[in-house]
Amino acid sequence: MDRSIKGKDGFTLVELLIVIAIIAILAAVALPQFSQYRQKSAAASAAMSLTGCAQDLNARYADDGSTTTKTCGVGSSTATLTLNPSDGTITGIDGSYTVKGLSVTCALSNNQVECT
Repeated sequence: MDRSIKGKDGFTLVELLIVIAIIAILAAVALPQFSQYRQKSAAASAAMSLTGCAQDLNARYADDGSTTTKTCGVGSSTATLTLNPSDGTITGIDGSYTVKGLSVTCALSNNQVECT
């Protein structure tokens, strides 16, 4: 068998190191982005839970005229919302919550729940 053909069976160590270096660079770029996506996802989940809870509290008050508080689950935390019947404002949304193992801070601004 010809020696020049026999020596071309595999990859060299340098080629393998280059591939590993490229994978490491891609991972270094992707991991911070993944963390940001997790935080945004947790914030959106908390905002959705609090908005739904506030809407439910408003609907219950409209139905029976007496329900003015509601306790809701927000991730692994809870929030107790209170409706002021005289002006329709809801308090209890502002605060910190733990969602998907991440800390999320929410506030009511312009009648919308905003979480970061």
